[in-house]
Amino acid sequence: MSPLPEPRREFSARLDPWPAAALHASLGLAGEPPGLGLPLLWHWLYFLETPTRELQGPDGHPRTGSFFPAMDQPRRMFVGARCQLHRQLQLQTPARLVESVLGREEKQGSAGTMSLLTVGYRYYQRDELCIEEERDFMYLPAREMEAEERYAGPLKAVPDADLAQDLDTDPVLLFKFSALTFNGHRIHYDADYARTEEGYPATVVHGPLTALLLAGLATGANPGISRFAFRARAPLFCGDRLRLRGTSGAAGISLTAYRPDGQVAMTAEADE
Repeated sequence: MSPLPEPRREFSARLDPWPAAALHASLGLAGEPPGLGLPLLWHWLYFLETPTRELQGPDGHPRTGSFFPAMDQPRRMFVGARCQLHRQLQLQTPARLVESVLGREEKQGSAGTMSLLTVGYRYYQRDELCIEEERDFMYLPAREMEAEERYAGPLKAVPDADLAQDLDTDPVLLFKFSALTFNGHRIHYDADYARTEEGYPATVVHGPLTALLLAGLATGANPGISRFAFRARAPLFCGDRLRLRGTSGAAGISLTAYRPDGQVAMTAEADE
């Protein structure tokens, strides 16, 4: 990965309990919403980028060329992250985020040149480092092929696992998650755009939503989990059942999200 000058920007905010309570309700989770400490990955609800209409691209993402370097490829995907939790962020408490562009790597794929951009995030409260994270964003060429056929038929079996959670997706869930994370990417709510511009058969389930649910599966089994990493493998679509599975071992918990056809949609690792 070629190093960049590491542009940095900082934000400060008080962490309002409402987004966490709204996500808790939207996912239909049992018990009370988070009272003070944020669950693993729920910091994605805060410090959200709010570009003006002039600074957002046709896909709904912020345009590159200001903080993020200019990218020739028009399509963007959040393809993975590595998160280290030092201490929980506390709601109703001021916090600070330092964001840095760490590097860019060019890759050649069947559709042409792709760019992998890695961005670092450090979250602080009371001048103490709470979370360190690196996120990978892949920029892809415009899709020229016609929309691929959607897989159909009954659910195919997936391997047995120690941990399991199933969740059916629907347009309301995807809309609410887009709203709570201020994610303007049109593939998550604009079916026509998803089909005609990006070649998907339907609107796409957010990768961060799947990752957040996998993290919850892991911390439900082991509250001491402090490291989490995930990699997106294949898209899930609105209406699909998310089948989340995890297996505990000496090195931690290995997690997988499966598509209805049994293909792996996301893999993750969690440990203390």
